[in-house]
Amino acid sequence: MGKPPVVIIGAGIIGLAHAITAREHGHDVVVLERDGRALGASVRNFGTLWPIGCASGAEREQALFGVRRWAQLATDAGFWFSPQGSLSLAYRDEAWAVLQEFTSSVGDCELLDASAVHHRFPAARPDGLQGAVYSPAEAVVHPPSTLAALADYARSLGIVLHFGTPVVKVHDEAVETSDGRCIAFDRLVIAAGEEMRLLFPEALAAAGVQRCRLQMMRTVPQPAGFALGAVFVSDLTLCHYPAFATCPSTPRLRARLAGELPDHTDWGIHVIAAQHDDHTLTLGDSHEYGLDFDPDSHSGVEQLILDALDEFVTVPDLRVASRWHGVYLKSTRGETQVVLHPRARVTMVTAMGGLGMTLSWGLAARTVESWRS
Repeated sequence: MGKPPVVIIGAGIIGLAHAITAREHGHDVVVLERDGRALGASVRNFGTLWPIGCASGAEREQALFGVRRWAQLATDAGFWFSPQGSLSLAYRDEAWAVLQEFTSSVGDCELLDASAVHHRFPAARPDGLQGAVYSPAEAVVHPPSTLAALADYARSLGIVLHFGTPVVKVHDEAVETSDGRCIAFDRLVIAAGEEMRLLFPEALAAAGVQRCRLQMMRTVPQPAGFALGAVFVSDLTLCHYPAFATCPSTPRLRARLAGELPDHTDWGIHVIAAQHDDHTLTLGDSHEYGLDFDPDSHSGVEQLILDALDEFVTVPDLRVASRWHGVYLKSTRGETQVVLHPRARVTMVTAMGGLGMTLSWGLAARTVESWRS
């Protein structure tokens, strides 16, 4: 009888990254997904691969590794991948100071004055623009079609995927599914998003993670010839990601935004605009924290997002074609990768801080490598 396989709970990006990486290292792999396809945070995001948001040092290197992996997998698995880069625009003096401080420590970014921005990125709104930072490192994928392509690619590698198969209990050497099957494992990776709180709630509680809900939307396709040319963000986003947290001017920017845009601050809104291959724009997002949430979408939050967008980009057609919620687990301690080991040979991966698409491949490589020790 052969050695038990590596079992992965969850077929989102974290789960598939671990599954594919483990298979590449010679492991037999079984993936168990409770739904008929990936439906969680992995398909409810911008599809942005976002090194510019990651803390300098090891985390940024992990993000850059992730972008390289995505680029290769786009060829291998046959999904759309667009290395657009990102444009971080500054409209307040404090935001411009943050960008100047940031570029002094990140060598591969380009500081642009307002005239250069207008020449290269005509969709950027010129009124009040101080300048911007262009980073070539960022890229975009389309999450729903990408996750489907990755699942097909996983099968082509010999990975066994069981969709519609919830796991209800983890034993010492096997997992039990809702239909009563027990599947033995050599190593177990739990990457089931917020549902993993049903398996090891004490471990998650001790790790200090909480539920976070975001609200997003997608526009109708934009007219032929319109292209952002990069993923656009602005002042609010500079207060959101770890990469900018150590800039001396960030606290002053955060204080000014809290005074000028208190509703945006209360709803945790920062605005990203990302364009996909079907010419639609994905826009968002907000951040609510708690145990449970109002089931309704908030039209007021949507309008706050659109108001902030209007500050820094001109979009020909802002009609909204679809809108959705996403829920994921987030660290209350500012960690972007919470990795737990609640039992021998069991790894739980969660709370990627909105950077799961960016960091999952590097984290998977680290997890699988740790099994060799």
